[in-house]
Amino acid sequence: MDMAFWLAVIKVLHIAALVVWLGPSAGTWLALMLARHRFGEPGVETLYLYRGFLQVLWLEHLGLLLMLGTGALLLGAYGLPALEWPWLRLKLLLVVTVIVPLELTDMWFSHRRLPEIFAAREPDAPYTTKEQRILHLYHRRFVPTALPTLLATVATMMWLAVAKPG
Repeated sequence: MDMAFWLAVIKVLHIAALVVWLGPSAGTWLALMLARHRFGEPGVETLYLYRGFLQVLWLEHLGLLLMLGTGALLLGAYGLPALEWPWLRLKLLLVVTVIVPLELTDMWFSHRRLPEIFAAREPDAPYTTKEQRILHLYHRRFVPTALPTLLATVATMMWLAVAKPG
């Protein structure tokens, strides 16, 4: 099989990784937010959805790693001259300055701080002051900043990849 075939395979995996990175976690996050609004928290419903959300975040981060890996493979396949393309340089700059820092923060919350709260909790147990502080930081500080930034950045990166402006 020739190089064109493998480039196409890597590009399909790259796009599939984008879907895995953003799709499932967005759906479970929305379900969690709707449950928090409807049922309040703490509660049986929200605890169940928090636990499911935290499991789906593993899939999100595997999708991110696959996307970064396939991106690196594409760069390797095209070679260093590809870095002369202005659209690619901007896309890589957005990955390094926006996506990676946001996702590292998200990983810290989703694999360290939030599991500490929801791993062994009783459904109706009130949140401790520390747990309330972490949840406030996540829901009222991180998500309202990260979500619009991430969406705008991903939309920009998709436009760059499709339009390839000079």
